[in-house]
Amino acid sequence: MRPTPRAGEGTGECCMVPVRERLLDAGVELLFEDGAKVLGRGLNVAEIAARAEVSEKTFFATFGDKGRYVEALLLRFTRTPQRASGELGEVVEQALADSQGDPRRMLRTVCDWDYRQVRSDPTTLMQLAVLVLGRGHPGALKRLRQLYAGYDEAGVRAYRPVLARWSTSLRAPFTLEHLAVALTALVEGLALRHLADPDAVPDTLFGDTVVALVGALLDPEQGHGHVDDVIAPLADEVVRAHRADHLDNLPEHPRNAVIAAARHEFAHRGYYATSPAHIASRAAVPLPVLTQLFPVKASIVAGALRGPYADLRSLVDDDLALGVAPTTMLRRHLEQLAAFALNHREFAEALLMAAVHRPAQLDTEAVREIDLPAVLIPALRAGIAAGDFRADLDARDLAETLAHTLLLRCLTHPDATAAEHAATVGTLVDGLPGRPRTD
Repeated sequence: MRPTPRAGEGTGECCMVPVRERLLDAGVELLFEDGAKVLGRGLNVAEIAARAEVSEKTFFATFGDKGRYVEALLLRFTRTPQRASGELGEVVEQALADSQGDPRRMLRTVCDWDYRQVRSDPTTLMQLAVLVLGRGHPGALKRLRQLYAGYDEAGVRAYRPVLARWSTSLRAPFTLEHLAVALTALVEGLALRHLADPDAVPDTLFGDTVVALVGALLDPEQGHGHVDDVIAPLADEVVRAHRADHLDNLPEHPRNAVIAAARHEFAHRGYYATSPAHIASRAAVPLPVLTQLFPVKASIVAGALRGPYADLRSLVDDDLALGVAPTTMLRRHLEQLAAFALNHREFAEALLMAAVHRPAQLDTEAVREIDLPAVLIPALRAGIAAGDFRADLDARDLAETLAHTLLLRCLTHPDATAAEHAATVGTLVDGLPGRPRTD
């Protein structure tokens, strides 16, 4: 692959192209046609000028010195690619119309177009040159990131209506942005491999690969599936073959292994999308062993949080023993509760759902002992008794409102600190004074 020839090349019209552009085109050609020579002796001004059909004096009059020329040359490598001029969305829409409803046909049509665009676009190789030659050039890298961001944005715009038309969603942890990045990397990688070894890359390889990839990523039932679920049947069989289902092959600390596996699965799938079988497979324990240790899934949450929750309650007891003022104590306990939720956010969804479901349900009853509102009740009761908060308030109801609001905020704003969460939820307390403030 070589850059597009200069305008007028071979026609006697080279002089119609601005001198600066001719010199930059000459440098690009020299690098791509005879890169080994350039590596050996560096860019030669005389040769560049000769290719551009100008004098060396004109070269220096245009760029000042060789260093500035190199700066401009690196930026030239990031010029807008030809394939950016094609509207991916239009191609996708036309492919949808022509596919007669067959997603496989539509995907292969779009991939064939995209692969030909990338393979024939000289900018594909030029972008690689930026990564090799210009990693220390902030302007070139910034421009390259902008180009890739443009590819990603075009991909997301094109793919979103396709998923809606197919009534499907992506399996976690993939997003449309992730898919756009992956497809760009895949098509560029195949195009580069084609340069080195054309016979190794059939024209249909990109389309076939994308059909397989999309088939694994799509969740037609929209059941909040995870990409691991696609390979789960095979993975489970391999795990069973690797570890016979008997006690001799158990982890040294099976209870801790189950808790660690649950933390990982909840973080990647969510609490309700994770089954005991998922946890058992990751923990490398037979499912009957897991259910013997933890009869229901929520009991794993209780087992993980029992110790940290006891530590949290001891902090509350210390404040009570030390006679900390109720309003100060409440704000302290809000921050401690927020820190608890952030440190164990993989299990926070289970705690929040336990508050929604009826206590009689076995799966939620297991976490009732991790009573987060109870952390706030002592400060609220003391504040009500002291007249700091309104006397008509029920401490339990108020504690549940504050604790569950705090827990929800920790789940939806994971990047905020415990102090920030506590300060936000603490504004609710400002409307509870039982007597006029004097401050």
